[in-house]
Amino acid sequence: MNVRDRFVAVLPWGAAVLSGLLLFAAFPPLGWQDAAWIALIPLVLGVRGVSLRRAAMLGFLAGAAFWIPSIAWLRYVTRPGWIGLALYCSFYMIPFAWVAAYGMKRWGSGGSFTNIGQMLLGVAVWIGFEYLRSILFTGFPWNQLGVSQYRNIPIIQVARWGGVYAVSALVVWINMAIALTLLRYVETRDRWSRRAHPELMLGFLAVVVAVVQGWRSVRMEHVPTESLRVAIVQPLIPIAWYYMPEQHDVIRERLEHFSTTALRAGTPDLLIWPETAIPDELRTSQASYDMVAALASRGVPILTGSIDTEWTDEGPRYFNSSFLVDTNGIVVKGYDKRHLVMFGEYVPLQGIMPWLRAITPITESFTPGSSSSVFRLERPDVSFSVLICFEDTVSSLARESVRNGARLLVNQTDDGWFDAHVEPLQHMMHCVFRCVENGVPAVRAANTGVSCAIDRRGRVYDVLDDGFGDTFIAGFRFTSVEVPGQDMPLTFYTRHGDLFARLCALAAMAFLICMGIERKRAGRTFFRPEAMKR
Repeated sequence: MNVRDRFVAVLPWGAAVLSGLLLFAAFPPLGWQDAAWIALIPLVLGVRGVSLRRAAMLGFLAGAAFWIPSIAWLRYVTRPGWIGLALYCSFYMIPFAWVAAYGMKRWGSGGSFTNIGQMLLGVAVWIGFEYLRSILFTGFPWNQLGVSQYRNIPIIQVARWGGVYAVSALVVWINMAIALTLLRYVETRDRWSRRAHPELMLGFLAVVVAVVQGWRSVRMEHVPTESLRVAIVQPLIPIAWYYMPEQHDVIRERLEHFSTTALRAGTPDLLIWPETAIPDELRTSQASYDMVAALASRGVPILTGSIDTEWTDEGPRYFNSSFLVDTNGIVVKGYDKRHLVMFGEYVPLQGIMPWLRAITPITESFTPGSSSSVFRLERPDVSFSVLICFEDTVSSLARESVRNGARLLVNQTDDGWFDAHVEPLQHMMHCVFRCVENGVPAVRAANTGVSCAIDRRGRVYDVLDDGFGDTFIAGFRFTSVEVPGQDMPLTFYTRHGDLFARLCALAAMAFLICMGIERKRAGRTFFRPEAMKR
């Protein structure tokens, strides 16, 4: 094999890696959001003419090149879990590579109508499997392709209709349009100037329409709102201190210090502490309760995270909870986290395989809550719901809360388990889409992470940082949030949920089944390389 043949043989593998690295670049730490619009092009070009088995390998390689560095922050908790989860997520790119390879082998890239059909098919398969990744086995709804566009305010407004998956669809649509146009040029280069390219024009037309409609909705829609003034406390307490009883007084002193300073600086309508801010349990610890009640008696209700325990005949049940304490010191409402993190907050199958506990950092499993809670303030008249930790990445939870009457989302989190900058920023990006999808604002209070406010159009503001963009600090931040009233019209997404993504998943599965049946009738399988030689 000469040098040229070796280069040609290696080229598809290099293209797959390039796609994965471009996807990685679209998210923090690099955050080059424009890279997402071309990231899939090398993979689509690389699978042209290869067998389905090799296409699967290329898709998996592209996924690994994306996911391994993208969630490298997980190594601070579990290195085996980091690699295992990254490789698991990589499998979800295989169907896209399959369909791209199959479509170009079956229909080529020279026809406008067939190219448009392949674009639609590529979008359906990508979105379908992105959605399945987000819900299967409790789901991992992290870094969907559309999330990379969180700063692109006009584009992300399509999430009001199809959720974050609608934004992903736009990005995949453009990638497919450019890739197929490039292939068409290669195959008919001498007739390039004399042929129309409707696939490319339709690709950019969809983006133009999305941008125009996005700006129109941002500028023209006005909904009556109530102004809520919030003080966010970010104590920056090391995780290890919560496991050291001798540090619990120090934690309470730090919370009290920042809260007292905030109350002296102004009079907010609500004071928010982060997830599990209380070092023990609010309802059973006299010291913690007295501290919170004394602060609230100054005229400002406090929303705080705390562990909670319920005693049953079978023993204790632990909850990751949030409590609202009114100005009379009464705990008026509570919420128990519903979407728990596997191996982070509970150990699956621990009754059958108790050895699994040895690979996790937790000592006891939490119990999931059973329903959403809608908290209500009297002055001003504002209804809100809490999403604890990664719950703001789960779109169905935010949607359910808004349908139940919440007009503000509050995310209480502690990202101190991971690195100081990459994971917290990736986490915050997802909350932007919960706001746009449902047309409501959000406030985020982090122990370590990104504490900020997000308006109902997804614009992030009042970030608690050091003035130079570093959010790894302790302190407090005032913010004013415009909260819609109960008569706010619900968005299409709030009313119908992930309808678009489910339809894509059904279409993708139907096509893959038909593709498998056709190949079986032809006496071929997905994994016989001789079926589709280069």
